[in-house]
Amino acid sequence: MDDEKLNIVLDFIINNDFPLIDSPEHLPENIGFREYISIIEFLENKQYIESIDNDLMYSLTDVGFVNFKILKKNIAQQGTDELAERNKLHNESVMSGWKRKTFWYIFVLGLFGGIYSGIDLFNKITSSKEVQEKQLTKQEMESELSKLRTLILSQKSQDSLKNPNFELNK
Repeated sequence: MDDEKLNIVLDFIINNDFPLIDSPEHLPENIGFREYISIIEFLENKQYIESIDNDLMYSLTDVGFVNFKILKKNIAQQGTDELAERNKLHNESVMSGWKRKTFWYIFVLGLFGGIYSGIDLFNKITSSKEVQEKQLTKQEMESELSKLRTLILSQKSQDSLKNPNFELNK
């Protein structure tokens, strides 16, 4: 049984003092005669309505009155939920379109950034090696200079000890 049709029949029954319709021309909109009878039988089996005057008129029972209100609220809530679901799907489809349109631009931008950072990292690594090599050569030069100084100083000290009057003899 379709909830929309049940809602239409419930509105029709509440607004028209619960008549049983014998001819199809007095039926609510978009409801066939068999559907109307099956809904009436469904409501009667659930004991929401009871017949009066040999099944020509129906009245609501106390249980039916409460349940009609609950059924109407549930049907209205389902309609609201379906509308919210449609809005959600629409928003997701719009976002999906934007993602599809902007993916390649962002991908290319990210690719350029990745390549640039890779090149920059490579340059930093090679420049740090060059700096270390220069520092080593500077240290080596200083050690060589210190060796030469010590050698020169040692030669001077040796010469001055051997020939203390060397300058005087000349």
